[in-house]
Amino acid sequence: MPDEVTAGGTTTMTDDGANMTDGMNDYTKNGTNASDKADMPHNTPISDPATIWDVAAAANVSPTTVSRAFRQPSRVNVKTLGRVLEAAKRLGYRSESIIPREEKHLRGLLALVVTDLENPVSAQFARSIQRECAARNFGLMVCDTEEDKASELAIIKRSIPHVDGIILSASRLSDATIRKVAQVRPLAVINRIVGGVQSVYADDGPSLADAVRELKRLGHQQVTYLPGPDSSWQNGLRTNAIITACKREGLKFRRTPCAYPVDERSADAFAAYLARPTTAAIAFNDDVAYAFMLFLEAHRLRVPWQVSLIGIDDTPKCEICTPKMSSIRVPRRALGEATASRIIDRLLHVSDGDLTPIRMQSEFVNRDSIAAAPASSMM
Repeated sequence: MPDEVTAGGTTTMTDDGANMTDGMNDYTKNGTNASDKADMPHNTPISDPATIWDVAAAANVSPTTVSRAFRQPSRVNVKTLGRVLEAAKRLGYRSESIIPREEKHLRGLLALVVTDLENPVSAQFARSIQRECAARNFGLMVCDTEEDKASELAIIKRSIPHVDGIILSASRLSDATIRKVAQVRPLAVINRIVGGVQSVYADDGPSLADAVRELKRLGHQQVTYLPGPDSSWQNGLRTNAIITACKREGLKFRRTPCAYPVDERSADAFAAYLARPTTAAIAFNDDVAYAFMLFLEAHRLRVPWQVSLIGIDDTPKCEICTPKMSSIRVPRRALGEATASRIIDRLLHVSDGDLTPIRMQSEFVNRDSIAAAPASSMM
């Protein structure tokens, strides 16, 4: 059943033998911090090749120190060197699996890690970042996690030896894990705020408030939110923004189970909506909104005459579906360009290292999928 909220309530890395901060010295022998086990595959075989992370954890040093121990052992003190080599031998670590290098020898390559390349949002971020990279004479490697958090971490680890910097789009990893990766390579996150890491995001709050205000003007008294994954930072931001706006406008807020990605879970979320329907709905993104529109039509509920519907992201799909979809327009090109620019500036030492989050504004786009509330309430 959907959750309900009434209008009155809301439901450093150091060098040469020093211990690593941010919990790295709490790593288990498999290279996983106890607080981040959820970010690692549960079925990783014991026979998996040892990584630089495993050796660093076993020797209680940083991955940078492990790299230096193999490439420039004269720059590592004798005790630390012995500890690293012993750990590497015991774990069966092969140094050729990592390509350590001095920072001045840039490869001119960034990695962009996205959750779903079939989603137009990810593709548009990739294009905008690629354009900025090309303008700055950098290449871009794009990696798709397919919404799998374990795959995301594995992809990042495989990318580290080959790239100068990493960009994570809508990452599902914990803040602690992201900060650990940022200790090894310059890193930026899009549509996420992580303390101590360059963060670039769109603030959907004001535009969602505009959308809720318009629904109230049209006579709607209830709004259902079709949410994304709990691990999505954007989903939390959007949920809170809609709850706050409904409370301010005096509208009843309801929420279904997770509706993204669009699959069997979406069907469960849509069925939960039918159990307690409202005259208006806002979806986690345009993919969910479009799938929900088709679901409503299959159940003889027409958009917008019986249900007003709003998506988020304003992808091209909004203009070609019938009726045209109202949505929250996210400035993806500007977000991507700003992210790539910041991380390249850092790599080229032309920035002051300021990590203040970059905030951009979304915009509510009113199209044909919302209308006056029906005279006879569905409640």
